Amino acid sequence: MSERPHVEASGERAVAVGTNSGIVSTGAHATIDARTVHLPADAVRQPAEVQAPRGTSNLPASANPDFVDRVEPLARLEAVLGVDCPTLPPVVHGLGGTGKSALALQVAHRHRHRFNPVWWVTADSASSLTHGLADLATRLAPHQHLATATSAERAEWALSWLRTHQDWLLVLDDAASPHDLTPVLGMTTGRHIITSRRTTGWRRSAQPLPLDTLPSDAAVELLMRIIEPDGPDDERVLACLADELGHLPLALEQAAAYIESTAISPATYLDRLRRYPGRMFAAGASGHEADNQRTIARIWQLSLQAITAQQPLAGDLLRLFAWLAPAPVPRDILEGLHEGLGEDPFAVDEALALLHGYSMITLTRRTVQVHRLVQGVARVADPADPHRTVQAITSARERATLLLEQVLPENPLFNVPGWPRWRELLPHLLALTDRTPAQEEDLHTAGLLVAASGYLQGDGHTSTAIACAQRAVDICTRLQGSDHSATFAARSFLASAHRAAGDLETATPLHQRNLADHERVHGSDHPDTLVARANLAYLYALRGEPARARDLHQQNLTDMWRLHGPDHPHTINARANLAGCYRDMGDLETAIDLHRIAVTDYERVHGPDHSETVTARSNLAYAHKLAGDVDAAIALFERVLADRERLYGPDHPLTELAHQFLEDTRKARDHE
Repeated sequence: MSERPHVEASGERAVAVGTNSGIVSTGAHATIDARTVHLPADAVRQPAEVQAPRGTSNLPASANPDFVDRVEPLARLEAVLGVDCPTLPPVVHGLGGTGKSALALQVAHRHRHRFNPVWWVTADSASSLTHGLADLATRLAPHQHLATATSAERAEWALSWLRTHQDWLLVLDDAASPHDLTPVLGMTTGRHIITSRRTTGWRRSAQPLPLDTLPSDAAVELLMRIIEPDGPDDERVLACLADELGHLPLALEQAAAYIESTAISPATYLDRLRRYPGRMFAAGASGHEADNQRTIARIWQLSLQAITAQQPLAGDLLRLFAWLAPAPVPRDILEGLHEGLGEDPFAVDEALALLHGYSMITLTRRTVQVHRLVQGVARVADPADPHRTVQAITSARERATLLLEQVLPENPLFNVPGWPRWRELLPHLLALTDRTPAQEEDLHTAGLLVAASGYLQGDGHTSTAIACAQRAVDICTRLQGSDHSATFAARSFLASAHRAAGDLETATPLHQRNLADHERVHGSDHPDTLVARANLAYLYALRGEPARARDLHQQNLTDMWRLHGPDHPHTINARANLAGCYRDMGDLETAIDLHRIAVTDYERVHGPDHSETVTARSNLAYAHKLAGDVDAAIALFERVLADRERLYGPDHPLTELAHQFLEDTRKARDHE
């Protein structure tokens, strides 16, 4: 167990890096922390004052050289963009795989020199939209305050920027609901392009632009751009093949890739396609959607037969990716496949190359991405398909769970450097846990949900954090009972999530129960009991009951001293927590004494250059400033700045922050 003190520093604007989260792991060792960073007001530039660097763009790929012009929809989309003040933005809607995103991407590339920024946002959920806008804020104003702001705060900053600037283009890809786009659709200073599988609900918010499958001649043209026909017979066969594939662009591209990679004739491919008709990949699908999904399933089966004959691991990887979100997967997390799951890294590279060669995945140097229809096929068992047995699909889900478990950053609430990684992996974690059947949930599933709840609390998404923690509590209670340590850990996160949401009435009995249960099951001296006590103390401070908070912190300090001795890190952290409590109560004399002891202890136990020692010194400086001893505060802040320049360099965010603290304190002295 590790308890870390509040990190407090002076300034006018407070940015919450984390709240006192309670337990942040489901294991026997738990961590609590509380950090608040105060930035000076002049560190934050107003959105209207920030200009987008020339050529700002995050388009996910270059213009497709094999793009077949969709003459009518392309013309309609260009016409809307050409209007000075369009009443409503266009929404390109249609079935999955018809090329909506490809059309939007092509148009966006054509207008890269007209608009700035040109920004691509995955909009399949409100959370994805928030993260996409937050990334825009980070690109436009990469100041360190954005590294500590929540995604919601950064998204709001981006919206303010869009309202105060002109000539930008926002592509909102794969929108699940018109309602989710409400925050961005009311702005007329720029342009929007929306893509969505949803065909209804757009009348008042967007101009519908339906996109069907390709016309027959365009479908054949797409095949012929990839496959060089060997005479008129091949051309006739390609026309038949296009018809057989329903003119669906994704299916056409996969078929062409298969023919090209295997060097078989189009006639042979058409014959095999007809001999392996496959089954509808989803029992609930019907009509035209089912036809398209069945087409993908048939091609998936044919392609995997050829791929797995060369590299069986390729099929395993595709089924694993099928459980993740249809969003880019960072390739570096695949290191966990050989580090934790025993796969040969060279075999993984070869399998990815094969899948990419057959257009089963989109592979770049940094990411892997699988189309949602291919994912849908790969997750559904089919007794007629040897690649989609129940055992193979279940094993893929279990491996995906273990992989994410290995690569998620630890301490999600307070490990700010790990937050960018969390933003990349959260969609995949939520997709995996959402798709896991209730009867197959286990403690690994619960562990992912607990970790997600911790990050979501720190990032300001408290409603989703509550839902994740509650589901983890239900899983642990069902599998292990109400008195198991895993259940206690999940319940602690649930209490913290309610507290982070400001629902102290719900959080209070949960924290009180956690402490009572730990004392009953583990005893008053168990490390997790002390954590539960510290969490309850923090809650009492939030409720405006500082005396109750102080008493619990004092009890923790006494117990830590007795159990671990005066020099144990837990004891030192407990004293720092108590110092922060006295500071909040206004007893600055006592707080300064305790902070001074904490600095001395940290120096003795960790050394003068340890990050916790430098932080403790900064906290002491802040307490001196509150007490009106500005000279003492300045002297300490000067040392903090010198230490961080020496340890981290002049450009490190912590160094810059220390410089701001010092300047703010000097200004306070000058205004006295």
